[in-house]
Amino acid sequence: MDNYARALEYARELFLKWDQAKLISRCRLRHDENYLYLNFLGDPWRVERTSGTPQRICGDQVVNANFSQGLSIYDYLCGEEPFPALSGRFCPVNSLPHVAQSSPSAGDFHQSHADFFQEHLPALEKAIAGIGISPFPKGDIACLFPVFDGFNAVFQFWEGDEDFPPSVRFLWDENSQGYLKFETIYYVMGCFLEKLRSCVAEIEKNS
Repeated sequence: MDNYARALEYARELFLKWDQAKLISRCRLRHDENYLYLNFLGDPWRVERTSGTPQRICGDQVVNANFSQGLSIYDYLCGEEPFPALSGRFCPVNSLPHVAQSSPSAGDFHQSHADFFQEHLPALEKAIAGIGISPFPKGDIACLFPVFDGFNAVFQFWEGDEDFPPSVRFLWDENSQGYLKFETIYYVMGCFLEKLRSCVAEIEKNS
């Protein structure tokens, strides 16, 4: 078992120790005797109540969460405090309150995705239209997108030119750390980018 698998297993074990009635109330989850249900990045998910396994619901099939998806869902579900009211003010992840100024820029981690999107702009525009809740006014291609129900973030893509490379940026509500840990926000951004790339590839395959 590698370190990622160990970390996911540890998070699963912690989840199983929580009072699920409190999780249901705090996160306003749909549930039955077998599963807790939630939406993550606009997709339907469920968590098996006895095993703690998160699964994405894909029509008649289910797919178990990978490391980043699982950690994101566990972190969102397992918190002691009620969720704070969202401020409606968005900022880059490294500008969130109480984040050290030396924290790395998320854009540096996303350059390979930005380079990919630059080569697939028409499909990217279509994919964003299908994933986003609404357009966002700043960015060559940008949208507000759902992280979890009622908790949204912003994706921005800026096209490259002869002077600047293409870039991807995310903006987060100033109170986002009441929903997810700072480190987990990076996992969510990675999950969103992988989903977006998959949508772009699917659109081009079917065009």
